[in-house]
Order: sequence, then C-alpha cells, then structure tokens
Amino acid sequence: MKRVLGLSFIVLASGLLSACVSVPDEEPSVYGAFLAARYAREHRDADGAASYYATALNQSPGDVTLADQAYITALLAGRMDDAARYAGESVAMGDPSRLAGLYLSADLMARRRYDEAVDVLDQAPPYGPFNAFIAEIFLHWALIGDGRSDIALTQARRMTAHGQLLPFIAFHRALLEEAAGDLAAADQGYRAAVFGSAFPRMTTQLYGAFLQRQGERENARALYEEYLATVPTDPVISAALARLEAGGRPPRRPTSAEAAALAAFGPSASLAAQTDMDLIALYLRMIQRLDPDMHANRILLGEVLQRINLPDAALVEYAAVPEGPLYIPAQVDLIWLTARLNRMEQATAMARELLAETGNNEARLILADLLRVNGGCGEAAGLYGDVVADRVANGRLVDWRYHYFRASCLFLEGDDEAAESEYLLALGAGPDQAQVLNDLGYLWIDRGERLDEAFAMVARAAELEPEAGHIIDSLGWAHYRLGNYEAAVLTLERAAALSPGSATANFHLGDAYWQVGRRLEARFQWRRALDLEPEADEREALLERLEHGLPDVDSVEFVESAQQPAIP
Repeated sequence: MKRVLGLSFIVLASGLLSACVSVPDEEPSVYGAFLAARYAREHRDADGAASYYATALNQSPGDVTLADQAYITALLAGRMDDAARYAGESVAMGDPSRLAGLYLSADLMARRRYDEAVDVLDQAPPYGPFNAFIAEIFLHWALIGDGRSDIALTQARRMTAHGQLLPFIAFHRALLEEAAGDLAAADQGYRAAVFGSAFPRMTTQLYGAFLQRQGERENARALYEEYLATVPTDPVISAALARLEAGGRPPRRPTSAEAAALAAFGPSASLAAQTDMDLIALYLRMIQRLDPDMHANRILLGEVLQRINLPDAALVEYAAVPEGPLYIPAQVDLIWLTARLNRMEQATAMARELLAETGNNEARLILADLLRVNGGCGEAAGLYGDVVADRVANGRLVDWRYHYFRASCLFLEGDDEAAESEYLLALGAGPDQAQVLNDLGYLWIDRGERLDEAFAMVARAAELEPEAGHIIDSLGWAHYRLGNYEAAVLTLERAAALSPGSATANFHLGDAYWQVGRRLEARFQWRRALDLEPEADEREALLERLEHGLPDVDSVEFVESAQQPAIP
C-alpha cells in the first residue's frame, strides 16, 4: 500500500513531522510564531501548533506554506471550522499538500453546497493514486447531491483502482445506484460488497437497511442472523436485528454527505491498519466532517490519534460517542487510554461507574483488569468469576483468559489450590497458550510436584514464545528442580539476558551458578537480583544466601509426577 500512495504522501509526511530545537522567548514576529508552531508539533501538541500557525498566517496572509500548515494542524486538533477556512486559503494558492481541496470539498458537501464542491474537485491539482481515489468518491457524491446522478453513475461505472483499493468500488457503486434509483443494480452491488468486503459489519448493516427499505424484512433478518452466527456479540448488527424484530421503521437512506463518508471509510480504515501517520487522522477528520454521527469512524480516529501520540485528542473522540451500539466499546477504549496515561484512580472510578450504569460484562472485565494490575486481585478474582458464570449460564464459550486471569489473582492472593483449578480450566479452554502452560508448569515446579508434566509444559511454552524471558526462566528453573544444573545454567543465562531487569531470573541464575561451583558468580547474581527490587520473600531469601550461601539440601520435597493425576 505504501507504494500506492504517491509522492505527495512522502512530501507531506516530511512536513508533518518537521522539528525545531527550541521555542523563542518572544513570538510577535511571523518567524517566531512559525518556530513555535514547529516546536509544538514536534512535541505532539496539535492544539498549540494550530494556534501558532494561525498566528503566523494572520501576520503573513497569502503565505502558501503557512496556510497549508495552518489547515493541517487545525484538522489534527479537531478545529473543523478553522481547518475549512485555512483549507480554502491553501486551495486558492495551489494546495501544496494535495489535501486541502479534499477537505474543503467535504466541508462544502456537509453544508449542502454540492455545486461548489464539484468545482473544487474539478479544479484540483494532480493527485497521487490514493488521493485520486478519495477525490473520485467525493466528486460522485457531490454530483449526486447537485442532482447530476446520471453523470455520477457514468463516471462511477468507469471507475478503476489497483490493489487493495479495488474491493471498495463495489460498495461505493451500490450506494450510488440506490441514491440514483436503480434498485436492482444497487441490490447486486450490495450483495457483492457483503461477500467481498474487508469490513463485513458495515456492508452487512447497510445491505440489511437497504433490504428493509425495500420491504424485504425476512431477507434482512437472514442476513443479520448469518453474520451473527459468525460474530455473535457484534453490538451493531445485534442492534439492527433487535430493531427489525421490534418492528421499527427501516433506517433512512444516507444523505449524499453521509454516503461519501461511508464510501471513504473503508479505504481510509484499510490504510490505517497498515501504517501510523498523521496523514491517516486527516482522512478520518474529512469523514468526520461529512458525517459527525458516524461513530465507527470516531472510534477509529481515537485509535489513530493514540498511535500518533495525540492521546488527549483521542480521549475527546471516545468520550463523544453517545448511547448506542458502540457506546460501551468507546467507553472501554476511553478507560484504557486513561489508564495508560497513568490516571489509574480516574480509570478505575470510570470503570466502576460504567459497570454500575450498564451491568455489562465488558465493563466488568475492564474493572477486573485494572484491579488486577493495581493490587486489587481479591476483588478482581470475583469479577472474573462473575463473567465466567454469566457466560456458562447463557450457553456461551468461556475465553481461556478469564480463567487465566482469575488463576493469576488467586495465586497472588495465596490460594494455590484454587489457582491450580483455574489454571487447569484455562488449559482446557486454551490448550496451547504459552502463558497458561508456563504459569501452571511453574506453579508445579516451584512446589516440586508433577515435575515431568510441568517440564513438558514449560518446554512447550518456550517453543511457542522463545524470546519471552520469564518463560525461558521457567524452563531453566525446571532444569534446576530436576537436578540438571548445567542445563539450568545455560537456560537461565539466556533468561537473564532476555530479561535483565528481572529479579527472579537473576536470583535463579545465582542458585544455578552455586550448584555448579561458580560461587563468586552466584553471589554477583544474587546481589544483582537484590538491586532489582525483588518481592519480599525473594529479598529475604537473597539476604540469607548472601550471608550463608545456598543450603546444601533443598527444602522442597519433590513429589513424583507419576503419582499425580494427569492433566484433563
């Protein structure tokens, strides 16, 4: 896909991330505001960059570079009206980024000024392949809005594209055919889009709405049910089916601006899945201008803003999703991002509020996850148990992770027996999950139980995740517990190299060195482990070893694995 984007993308990307080493103390001059804008952008302050570029442009009207940068940064910051004004200025001066005309046409369509949008697109400078594809979509819908559906359809039927853009043409044409009144062609196009789209939820939702508008309620029901058989928890299609079964009115046909947003969303989302660039956010902002109520776009925009290090802007997008099918997914994203910004108390309070408000298992899970990583494992274990019980009661499969996280919490709470039972349930639900194999194997190894089985489990985990230091540590410790000290040394050296900051890996390596007679190195590793903030029990054992060395007889009594029941 990167090959398809054209030279304009490369030029723009270099401009989007331009840097400056310092901000001047004074900024009354154009140059001072320009430097401040570049500094703000380098430090991912989109709002500040937009303000400074606007200041510079106001002091130097007619500067094409400032106009284009003012448009781009205003759009990144979500200042949609400002972006439209600056885009107009950039277009009047040649549109150097090859993006301002696209946004300006989107803005004009959103305000039903379709003839002006057609003019902007007709007079646009040459575009690269991706921009040209989006421009065609916008032009066709501007023509539809302007009452020139025959021209729009003629052009759309000649539309071509290469590579990953090609599948999106059928969906765009289907929307156009319906808007122009050719319902048979629209039905054929929607059907092709449903079975050939990379975004089956959206095509299923829109084809189902089309069928309902044609009075084909049973066909719409069958379409929704077929989709839900594969994705039973999808909130959007579940809501569409529930509305149909309740006898609700068919969804209205999208406006020209809304249809343009729908047609442009697929290509933009496909691009977003392949790369992280400021540029992706600009396309999604164009879609947002066309249809601010397209909440799937708002959630994707939030994800992209996170990835390009504009988290505060992402929070705004997640918080703006209202009650409806995508409300809980947006709230979950909002809470997670709040947690990643180290606002843990706020995130936990938000999760509690969401659970109290909705009683939803997604809210229950995110609260459990937050508690689990912040010392609240007792409560978290109960929440995971509630989710498991609810899914079992409703005849739904239980994800292995629910058992696994509950087991981890029970282990940390000191209830080894209950933890072992949950690990076994996790193993049954996910028999080849490296983390389950590792943790249960390590539990048995550390207790000196079922050592043959435990060794096989951690060995398999190491095959699945050969670069995971904590898993390689488990394998080394298994060798140690079996008395294979030379093998333990080799494996634990690798574990310590993979996870040099792990107190446990360095602790274990020290023990292995001691057993093969490398006493000086053993003490070095124990001191290193002591400096890495070990757990309280590890710290006590390390201090004992540094003072007295390793006891000659291991205090753990091994239990022959053959005496234990097999893993179910």
